[in-house]
Amino acid sequence: MAITSALKKIEETLYEPTRYKVIQGGMSAGKTYAILTLLIGYAMSYKESKITIVGLSYAHLKDGAMSDFKNVMKEANIWEPMRWNITDSQYTFPNSSVLQFRSVDKMGARGPRRDVLFVNEANGISYEVFKQMADRSRDFSIIDYNPSAEFWAHTELVKKQADKTSFLVLTFEDNEALSAQERANILENKPKDGEEPSNWWIVYGLGQIGSLEGNVYKGWELANGEEQVKDGSVLVRYGLDFGFSNDETALVAVYDRGEKKIGVVEKIYKKGILPSQYGAMLEAAGIDHSVLIVADSARPEIIAEIKKAGFRCIGANKDAGSVLRGIERVSENQVLYYGKNIEREYLSYAWRKKKSGELQDEPQDGNDHLMDALRYAVDDMFKPRFDF
Repeated sequence: MAITSALKKIEETLYEPTRYKVIQGGMSAGKTYAILTLLIGYAMSYKESKITIVGLSYAHLKDGAMSDFKNVMKEANIWEPMRWNITDSQYTFPNSSVLQFRSVDKMGARGPRRDVLFVNEANGISYEVFKQMADRSRDFSIIDYNPSAEFWAHTELVKKQADKTSFLVLTFEDNEALSAQERANILENKPKDGEEPSNWWIVYGLGQIGSLEGNVYKGWELANGEEQVKDGSVLVRYGLDFGFSNDETALVAVYDRGEKKIGVVEKIYKKGILPSQYGAMLEAAGIDHSVLIVADSARPEIIAEIKKAGFRCIGANKDAGSVLRGIERVSENQVLYYGKNIEREYLSYAWRKKKSGELQDEPQDGNDHLMDALRYAVDDMFKPRFDF
């Protein structure tokens, strides 16, 4: 791995005589990759040590930290496939040290002791669960996260246990290994002179705690994974916003969780979809043919293609007042969501402002494809359906 500023700063943090290492960072800061690199070094330096890496779900780990771990090992030319236990998701080093991956949804917090704990994207778990795991970790515990809002890392560790906690903030500027294109994609969101920074830029660009002041939605909860959203709920609608060459096609699944609670899962977020490709795309995404898709009514020809492919699909009601009505209906519910692009849009979906700073009753355009899709679906949930 390239020696980045993120790697150097985290290494210094690990050497500090503190029990908790809180690594806060924006998008592509390289924090997880750097932490894994250093934990591999720890495992190789301390014989028979045990390191546990915890994620929100197995799928989350497999696509994220577990994949990064294997890449780091292979880049260093120390990966030995026979030492990887697929069943237990753990790697045993030649010195008998073990690095294991565990998901919160399958792991007993009061399990066996370990030397080091690393909780990836820790803002997705409760402080009680973290504390139980950390109390059974002999040396130190590391957490990392994107700071979409203040949570227990700030209130329980950084503020209340400052003497036991090291706190580090990283941004994409600390990751010199970032490609030019990835860097450019992030900088596209940087506010121009005279513009107020969006919540997205504050969180993902600057690595600072986000503020939802002026945002359309507040109080949403991030799920550990898609299964948490599905658990005990009923899939009632899909919402679909059509994209064009420069805009994403966005589709969400909406679940009724009872008592004014809904679950939202990102299913599709992709550019450049032709009308003839929608049927195959929906099939590939595992969209249920029996569940109604409420789509942007501006593209009736695509709706016709979707129906021809055997899906139930109607155009959303986009009459005068539909935008505010849909937002109001979404806001009446407690929202549990899952999906990176949903999180990004949720954090940046704000009301327009007048030059005076006064908020208007109209959301800003841009980065709202999934938000529109959600609004279509939830607005339609309030209407009786007899023709489908």
